[in-house]
Amino acid sequence: MPSSIQANGNGKENIESELSERTRLIPIRTSSHEADGNKKTPSDPTGATTAALAVAMLVQSYLLVSVFPYSGFLAMFLIPGLNEETAGSYAGLVASSFMFGRTFSSFQWGRAADVYGRVFVIRVSLLLSAVFSICFGLAPTFRSALIWRFILGLSNGLMGPIKTIVSEVNGDQKSETRCMGIVIGMWGYGFLINPALGGYLSDPVKQYPNSLFVELLHPIFSRYPFLLPNVLGCLLCLVAFFLVGRYVEETLPEEKLQPFSLWNLIKSKCSCCFPRQQPAFIRRVSSWGLFKHLHPTEAEMSDEIISADERKDVLPKWVSPSPSTSSLVYMSRSPSPQKPIQDDEQMMETTSIREDEEPATIRSLWNRKLTRRHLVVYWMYSFLVICVDETFPLYCISKESGLAVQEKNIGNILSGTGLFYVSLQYFLLTGLVDRFGLYSAMRIGAFMSIPLCCLMPVTLITIKGAPEGQVNWPTLAYISVVYAVIRAFSTVTFSTLTMSTNKTVPPHHRATMNGFSMLGGSLAKAAGPTFAGFLFSTSVSTIVPPYGSVVAYSVISMLGVGLFIRTLLLTPK
Repeated sequence: MPSSIQANGNGKENIESELSERTRLIPIRTSSHEADGNKKTPSDPTGATTAALAVAMLVQSYLLVSVFPYSGFLAMFLIPGLNEETAGSYAGLVASSFMFGRTFSSFQWGRAADVYGRVFVIRVSLLLSAVFSICFGLAPTFRSALIWRFILGLSNGLMGPIKTIVSEVNGDQKSETRCMGIVIGMWGYGFLINPALGGYLSDPVKQYPNSLFVELLHPIFSRYPFLLPNVLGCLLCLVAFFLVGRYVEETLPEEKLQPFSLWNLIKSKCSCCFPRQQPAFIRRVSSWGLFKHLHPTEAEMSDEIISADERKDVLPKWVSPSPSTSSLVYMSRSPSPQKPIQDDEQMMETTSIREDEEPATIRSLWNRKLTRRHLVVYWMYSFLVICVDETFPLYCISKESGLAVQEKNIGNILSGTGLFYVSLQYFLLTGLVDRFGLYSAMRIGAFMSIPLCCLMPVTLITIKGAPEGQVNWPTLAYISVVYAVIRAFSTVTFSTLTMSTNKTVPPHHRATMNGFSMLGGSLAKAAGPTFAGFLFSTSVSTIVPPYGSVVAYSVISMLGVGLFIRTLLLTPK
């Protein structure tokens, strides 16, 4: 018999000493209250972290909206017979295909961020987006362009993890508001500057025929006139890839972080071919005659040593300890008899805690009434914002009911809008939240953004007398101010919606919830361009010019008023 095993009084003490020092049977999970007590308090992110996340958000917006100013010209180039008045619906398909792709992958990207880490998902998405941007720029047919744009959206999982990191790296609402204002503000600024970049770089043979650079690459640009904006997108993805890897730290707790393995991913997706192994209930330990009564769901070892007389009642008949230096540990499927029976209130609290500790699913998130209400508002607002952004370039290029300008002039308008937006957005968000609170700021943003787009057709009056294809200064100043106000207040609405929705779920469910949010948001943003293109082209073709654009913007404005009424029903947790 080993020297460590002694009779009677000292035997139990020596066995427990050997067990605790040599044989770690099962890692003991701490309760949620203990985990909260031991959790590190988040601190304000460094400037480099915020800047890296802002750059990643700028890249995300570039991938989405840089195609807007030239989507109509792309459709006319790839589909013979189209003109400026009939290309609207096809342009909407180009813009929508990205969001349709993101719809099918957003939730899975969110789940992956809760397993493999937020930074991992961001970097993989950036790398894949860099590759597929080039493929889209080289598309020879309209069908292949739609397919590559769909795959580009399918590989895009940036938005959810970025918003999750912003919420997790900040210690209080003030710092979170400030960081969210910068990061989401860069998303809004990207919606202004990125279409300008796309418009400047598209079809360089047509826009810059005397450029030496264009002359050197004339065979490529004449065959693929919209390759250059996508090359820039590829380069921006690579820059953001290295910045995020260098300056952004992982916020998913180490105990929940799992290393990525392609083989494990295949096995998890093909459960019929690779069934999961059931956990064993009998285990050997290096102490003779030692038995523990365990509860499998809590994975905590009981302090009770099962005596020889109790083994017959506890252990099955077919289990008998062998007289050797090893013995068996028995894991019971039933609760320990020493634990008191919980009453209904304690049982409901325990069930709620266990649900919060389990991995989030679409069903569990949707069953949260408060989360569901916030998500619906977010999806509706995403639909309306993308409608405004898609309608604007169609309004600019329309010759009968619009401004009748080219891609380069659209870029000039958006550049002017960006200057007003930058000076307004950040101070607007922080000021409104500090003074009125999260939900009041959200309602102010909803009322002062989408409903104001009905003012856009006023430019049909201010542009009279301007040279053909050009924008005069009164029109440029007016449209820049109106569009900047719409974008600035939409950033307020998106930021406050993100922060308030994150507060409706436990911290370790946020990435999955944001993935679910992106799923619905992607579907809404996929339907938005199609709806806007159909609405604008139908209005222009059926209503006496130039009132078709007035009707299109009025419909979107009224939908924005309905969204504002919907925000009045949201309440804090």
